[in-house]
Amino acid sequence: MHIDRVLGRLKAAGLKVKPSKCRFAQEEVLFLGHTVGSGSRSPSDMKIKAIKDFPPPTTKTQVRSFLGIVGYYAHYIPNYSKIALPLTDALKGKIKRESTTWDERCEKAFAELKGKLVSKPILFAPDFSKDFILQTDERDIGV
Repeated sequence: MHIDRVLGRLKAAGLKVKPSKCRFAQEEVLFLGHTVGSGSRSPSDMKIKAIKDFPPPTTKTQVRSFLGIVGYYAHYIPNYSKIALPLTDALKGKIKRESTTWDERCEKAFAELKGKLVSKPILFAPDFSKDFILQTDERDIGV
Protein backbone atom coordinates (compact mmCIF):
# COMPACT_ATOMS: atom_id res chain seq x y z
CA MET A 1 0.00 0.00 0.00
CA HIS A 2 1.28 3.51 -0.82
CA ILE A 3 0.70 4.86 2.69
CA ASP A 4 2.96 2.17 4.14
CA ARG A 5 5.71 3.12 1.68
CA VAL A 6 5.41 6.83 2.47
CA LEU A 7 5.41 6.28 6.22
CA GLY A 8 8.33 3.86 5.86
CA ARG A 9 10.36 6.45 3.96
CA LEU A 10 9.58 9.11 6.54
CA LYS A 11 10.70 6.78 9.32
CA ALA A 12 13.89 5.86 7.42
CA ALA A 13 14.67 9.57 7.09
CA GLY A 14 14.26 10.01 10.83
CA LEU A 15 11.07 12.05 10.52
CA LYS A 16 8.07 11.66 12.79
CA VAL A 17 4.41 11.96 11.90
CA LYS A 18 1.87 13.33 14.35
CA PRO A 19 -1.35 11.34 13.76
CA SER A 20 -3.58 14.21 14.92
CA LYS A 21 -2.21 16.32 12.05
CA CYS A 22 -2.63 13.62 9.39
CA ARG A 23 -5.59 13.04 7.13
CA PHE A 24 -5.97 9.95 4.99
CA ALA A 25 -8.35 9.05 2.14
CA GLN A 26 -9.40 12.66 1.45
CA GLU A 27 -11.31 13.38 -1.76
CA GLU A 28 -9.90 16.92 -1.89
CA VAL A 29 -6.88 18.59 -0.32
CA LEU A 30 -5.51 22.11 -0.28
CA PHE A 31 -2.01 22.25 -1.75
CA LEU A 32 -0.01 25.39 -2.53
CA GLY A 33 -3.07 27.57 -3.13
CA HIS A 34 -4.94 24.92 -5.12
CA THR A 35 -7.81 22.59 -4.29
CA VAL A 36 -6.70 19.23 -5.68
CA GLY A 37 -8.74 16.05 -5.98
CA SER A 38 -10.74 13.70 -8.20
CA GLY A 39 -8.44 14.26 -11.17
CA SER A 40 -8.83 18.03 -11.14
CA ARG A 41 -7.46 21.17 -9.55
CA SER A 42 -8.70 24.71 -9.09
CA PRO A 43 -7.62 27.83 -7.19
CA SER A 44 -8.44 27.57 -3.48
CA ASP A 45 -11.48 29.43 -2.18
CA MET A 46 -9.26 31.53 0.09
CA LYS A 47 -7.20 32.77 -2.88
CA ILE A 48 -10.33 33.38 -4.96
CA LYS A 49 -11.69 35.57 -2.16
CA ALA A 50 -8.39 37.51 -1.99
CA ILE A 51 -8.55 38.14 -5.74
CA LYS A 52 -12.24 39.08 -5.61
CA ASP A 53 -11.62 41.57 -2.77
CA PHE A 54 -8.49 43.09 -4.36
CA PRO A 55 -9.14 46.84 -4.80
CA PRO A 56 -8.23 48.60 -8.05
CA PRO A 57 -4.50 49.39 -7.82
CA THR A 58 -3.36 53.00 -7.64
CA THR A 59 0.42 52.51 -7.49
CA LYS A 60 2.88 50.41 -9.43
CA THR A 61 3.56 48.35 -6.31
CA GLN A 62 -0.14 47.48 -6.06
CA VAL A 63 -0.28 46.60 -9.78
CA ARG A 64 2.73 44.29 -9.27
CA SER A 65 1.01 42.69 -6.28
CA PHE A 66 -2.16 42.04 -8.28
CA LEU A 67 -0.22 40.65 -11.24
CA GLY A 68 1.69 38.43 -8.82
CA ILE A 69 -1.40 36.81 -7.37
CA VAL A 70 -3.25 36.38 -10.68
CA GLY A 71 -0.04 35.42 -12.48
CA TYR A 72 0.35 32.47 -10.12
CA TYR A 73 -2.90 31.16 -11.61
CA ALA A 74 -2.14 32.20 -15.22
CA HIS A 75 -2.45 28.60 -16.46
CA TYR A 76 -6.20 28.83 -15.69
CA ILE A 77 -6.59 31.89 -17.93
CA PRO A 78 -6.38 31.44 -21.71
CA ASN A 79 -4.43 34.31 -23.31
CA TYR A 80 -3.29 35.56 -19.90
CA SER A 81 -0.38 37.61 -21.26
CA LYS A 82 -2.59 39.33 -23.83
CA ILE A 83 -5.21 40.22 -21.22
CA ALA A 84 -2.59 41.40 -18.69
CA LEU A 85 -0.66 43.52 -21.22
CA PRO A 86 -2.27 46.87 -20.27
CA LEU A 87 -1.34 46.23 -16.63
CA THR A 88 2.25 45.29 -17.42
CA ASP A 89 2.47 48.39 -19.63
CA ALA A 90 1.29 50.48 -16.65
CA LEU A 91 4.42 49.36 -14.77
CA LYS A 92 6.79 51.09 -17.16
CA GLY A 93 8.95 53.77 -15.58
CA LYS A 94 11.66 53.82 -12.94
CA ILE A 95 9.87 54.96 -9.78
CA LYS A 96 8.24 52.00 -8.03
CA ARG A 97 5.87 53.78 -5.68
CA GLU A 98 4.62 56.46 -8.05
CA SER A 99 1.04 56.48 -9.22
CA THR A 100 0.44 54.37 -12.25
CA THR A 101 -1.19 55.47 -15.47
CA TRP A 102 -4.57 53.79 -14.94
CA ASP A 103 -6.82 54.06 -17.95
CA GLU A 104 -9.87 52.29 -19.35
CA ARG A 105 -7.71 49.50 -20.82
CA CYS A 106 -6.20 48.82 -17.38
CA GLU A 107 -9.62 48.79 -15.74
CA LYS A 108 -10.93 46.35 -18.34
CA ALA A 109 -7.90 44.05 -17.94
CA PHE A 110 -8.19 44.19 -14.13
CA ALA A 111 -11.89 43.28 -14.25
CA GLU A 112 -11.38 40.53 -16.84
CA LEU A 113 -8.55 38.85 -14.92
CA LYS A 114 -10.56 38.96 -11.70
CA GLY A 115 -13.65 37.62 -13.47
CA LYS A 116 -11.83 34.69 -15.04
CA LEU A 117 -10.51 33.54 -11.66
CA VAL A 118 -13.59 34.32 -9.57
CA SER A 119 -15.59 32.07 -11.92
CA LYS A 120 -13.66 29.18 -10.26
CA PRO A 121 -11.88 27.63 -13.26
CA ILE A 122 -11.00 23.93 -13.10
CA LEU A 123 -8.17 22.07 -14.79
CA PHE A 124 -8.61 18.34 -15.30
CA ALA A 125 -5.91 15.71 -15.44
CA PRO A 126 -5.24 14.50 -18.99
CA ASP A 127 -6.97 11.36 -20.23
CA PHE A 128 -4.19 9.51 -22.03
CA SER A 129 -6.69 7.17 -23.69
CA LYS A 130 -7.91 10.09 -25.84
CA ASP A 131 -6.22 12.07 -28.59
CA PHE A 132 -4.60 15.38 -27.70
CA ILE A 133 -5.09 18.54 -29.73
CA LEU A 134 -2.21 21.01 -29.67
CA GLN A 135 -3.24 24.61 -30.23
CA THR A 136 -0.67 27.34 -30.76
CA ASP A 137 -0.77 30.94 -31.80
CA GLU A 138 1.68 33.38 -33.26
CA ARG A 139 1.95 36.62 -31.33
CA ASP A 140 4.59 39.21 -30.66
CA ILE A 141 3.58 39.43 -26.99
CA GLY A 142 3.61 36.91 -24.18
CA VAL A 143 6.34 34.77 -25.66
